[in-house]
Amino acid sequence: MPATTGSARRVAVLRCIVAALVVTVLLAGLVVLVFWLVVRPKPIEYSVARAAVRRFHVTAPPGGGGGATLNASFYLTLAADNPNRRVSMRYKSVAVYVHYGAGEVAPQLAVADVPDFHQPSRNETRLEVRAVARSAPVPDWTARELEHDRSDGEVGVEVRVTAIVHFLVGGVKFRHYNMRAICSPVVIGLSPSSAKSFRGVPCDVAIS
Repeated sequence: MPATTGSARRVAVLRCIVAALVVTVLLAGLVVLVFWLVVRPKPIEYSVARAAVRRFHVTAPPGGGGGATLNASFYLTLAADNPNRRVSMRYKSVAVYVHYGAGEVAPQLAVADVPDFHQPSRNETRLEVRAVARSAPVPDWTARELEHDRSDGEVGVEVRVTAIVHFLVGGVKFRHYNMRAICSPVVIGLSPSSAKSFRGVPCDVAIS
């Protein structure tokens, strides 16, 4: 009889734990649902508003062997648009990457960290970024393509932005999300005057 009583207690405790977990999940879902129904957040938008490159130079090793490098300074102005009326955002761990070409295998040319910042509702924040490649190693095929670009007077790159984003409503901070923006193709002229004729490039933004 005592063994049966102990087993019944364990089952009762397990049922209480399961019930508590179910209630917690339901409450969390309800909070998210209320948030979306009341706030109705709109997607945030990113674009490359301005781009220029200076001191662009590819160094190939003597004899055509491996070990090509790139030196360049990429000056980018990123426009982050928050169209929401009730939602502000806090950005952390913001990083901007410059890749040659598109896709996951595209070689990385330069990277820059951006200070954390707060973005109010209905606000467009402009981020001035300088991503520098200092003797950055590049594959031989990339070095050859970059040399062709230098001869043509322009270079096409892909700009990627990653960040951790907190959404704030009425001073209440919700859990963080990972943001990733991909802007491509960003074609940058190599002449000093080309920045004036640059046309903005919209980015694809994903939040998870």
